[in-house]
Amino acid sequence: MTLHKKLQSFTNTSREFKFLFLKTVILSAFVKFSLVFLPFKKVLNWQGKSNIESTDKPDDASLPFRKSLQSAIQLCDKYTFWKTECYTQALTAKILLNNKRIPATVYIGFKKDEKGNYEGHAWLRSYDRIITGGEKMENYIVHSFYS
Repeated sequence: MTLHKKLQSFTNTSREFKFLFLKTVILSAFVKFSLVFLPFKKVLNWQGKSNIESTDKPDDASLPFRKSLQSAIQLCDKYTFWKTECYTQALTAKILLNNKRIPATVYIGFKKDEKGNYEGHAWLRSYDRIITGGEKMENYIVHSFYS
């Protein structure tokens, strides 16, 4: 898709989505910066309370926002010049959901690769929907979760 078509497609989205996307990009940059430069103990508080899961029941009232947030996170990953790894995406989405008082759970999982090295992955679930990291989560064993 050409740049012109991408811009045209973006201009055809709602004002609410444009604002959400802008907030997602700015917050993602802040989270990324924080993960690199702040002590991890400070960032750890953003995850929520350890070993507590939010409900996984469906919630139709928040579904439109959660779908929009999922799209905004995916676009942010695609169009920002910094790498938004799974953990950055999960924390960014968690903060935005917290601002709307929508419960969510951050999951941290690990697996061994073919060489025996551990690989980590983070994903975020809100109610019955996986917002970030869902495409890989089945391959990982949950180590910890935060709500």
